[in-house]
Amino acid sequence: MQTPIQLTFRGMPHSNALAAHADRRAAKLQRLFAHIVSCHVVFELVGHGHRHGDRYRISIHVGVPGHELVAGRPSSSGEDADNPYATTDHAFDEAERQLEDWVKRRRAVRHVDAR
Repeated sequence: MQTPIQLTFRGMPHSNALAAHADRRAAKLQRLFAHIVSCHVVFELVGHGHRHGDRYRISIHVGVPGHELVAGRPSSSGEDADNPYATTDHAFDEAERQLEDWVKRRRAVRHVDAR
């Protein structure tokens, strides 16, 4: 990455463990595409309920040359809804899919242009 990963915590205290988890997942993005310009991860506590516990929203902004990919994942009502690590994993999975698709489209355009 051209700039270090940027982490923002909204409505919740900074967590070194969650930050390290995001760093590991961002490194995996870097392996998919070496020319990532930036990566900004926002961890947000969006609510707390007596019955369902905390609700998290994770958004990831990945800057690639000429584009920005945005993956967001609000926690669902599933079994991992109160787990910020699982919600982060789901958001990074989505970011990986978007990045893979973007790389494929980029290669296809380059291949067509080369003809």
